[in-house]
Amino acid sequence: MQIIIILFLLFTPAQAWAIINAEDLDLSVDAEGFGGKFGFSVSGSSGNSEKVAGEASGRLLWRHGPHTNMFVASHAYGKSRGVRDTNKSFAHLRHRYALDRTWDAELFGQAQQNEFALLKLRTLLGGGLRWSQQQGGLSLAIGLGSFIEREELKAAANEPVTSLWRGNSYISLYYALNERVRLQNTLYYQPAWRDPADFRLLDDVAVSLSLTDTLDLKLAVEIANDSRPPATIKDTDISYKTGLELRF
Repeated sequence: MQIIIILFLLFTPAQAWAIINAEDLDLSVDAEGFGGKFGFSVSGSSGNSEKVAGEASGRLLWRHGPHTNMFVASHAYGKSRGVRDTNKSFAHLRHRYALDRTWDAELFGQAQQNEFALLKLRTLLGGGLRWSQQQGGLSLAIGLGSFIEREELKAAANEPVTSLWRGNSYISLYYALNERVRLQNTLYYQPAWRDPADFRLLDDVAVSLSLTDTLDLKLAVEIANDSRPPATIKDTDISYKTGLELRF
């Protein structure tokens, strides 16, 4: 139990969320039904180093007939020596329509902010096609599409407001090692149509360990790259997350 508590308290937030991972092949429901996950991570220290940080997230899935609706949201906040150094949030809504057993049409919208990446507000709306296949404990999904995004940066940025079309492609691989341990890796690539050298990448790797029928311990590594970040912002962020997820 002490090991679980220690792992739960280990949490390092990232500074950039240019791309949101909306895929979760570990979350599934019956042909008709409703399911979801709620997660929470927290860390802190006092004395020579005073810091507190936390993140709350949720994922809801509703499947009815050929339709699948998904809602994903998260908020992270942190302070170091009494000064705020983390404040970011996002919300993502997605609708899928099954064309047949392997192909889906997708529509999605998203809004996010990140105070310390100079991102005041980013909104996007888009769609595409998704191919998926499952065999035993192995699942694979590939998505191709496009979206229009609008970014409003803080006044300190060179271009406070931008609007452009981006391509959207992703591949998500899920493998259940056994009844308790699952692995998942999702890779996103989002280039600007007018300038392919302006692109964003996200690689999200996660391991989930079932503690009970409804409670998971999740360890994740996320690598995000923006080829053209705002001035003073690094182009690559790496975050390590450990927390608990409640499934229903």
